[in-house]
Amino acid sequence: MKRILSFLFVALLLASCSSSRNATTGHGRDLNPDEVFTITDADIAHETWQINSTIKGEWKYNCPSVGVSGKNLLAGVAKPIAKSKLKKKLKNAFKKIGLDKARPEFSFNEDGTCSIKMFGASMKGTYNYNPSQQKISFKWHGVPLNANLRRDGKKKLHLTFEADKFLKLLSLAGRFSDSSAIKAVSTLLDNYEDVMVGFELKK
Repeated sequence: MKRILSFLFVALLLASCSSSRNATTGHGRDLNPDEVFTITDADIAHETWQINSTIKGEWKYNCPSVGVSGKNLLAGVAKPIAKSKLKKKLKNAFKKIGLDKARPEFSFNEDGTCSIKMFGASMKGTYNYNPSQQKISFKWHGVPLNANLRRDGKKKLHLTFEADKFLKLLSLAGRFSDSSAIKAVSTLLDNYEDVMVGFELKK
């Protein structure tokens, strides 16, 4: 009986060693670490597609959106008050240049293409979205524009730009041929430091 148990133990041990060896080699060849951890273009494309699917669809302007970095006079307790006041002023400025009636629309596709409709103009471009940093970079007509993009639930986005980038966006849309409109918005934004301005968008 002891001989039989010893034989079974040895057989199991040999089988275990063989299984372990087969797991680390392929047909007698050691696996190259690069073969295990290689990231292909298809992997990257699939990951990008999944990320972009979180903002896929058409998003329409709802109201102005304001972001404050928290530096200087807008820090601490003053931040919510400053944001509220700026949002009201921005809403009036948007009315003056017709943004409330134009109701900009942003469309995001999973393949990284996008479009914007504003003031009767339609622009097509590309984007790169980084949800962990809440950043998005656009390219329209070869012009790059960086912005912040924050999801607010499933049906709301906050898309905000630095002041000069925001003015450039409106300029690309062909609206700012009117110098008085440029002055109205740029003067307002010049009074605030470390502020991001843009749109609250709803699906």
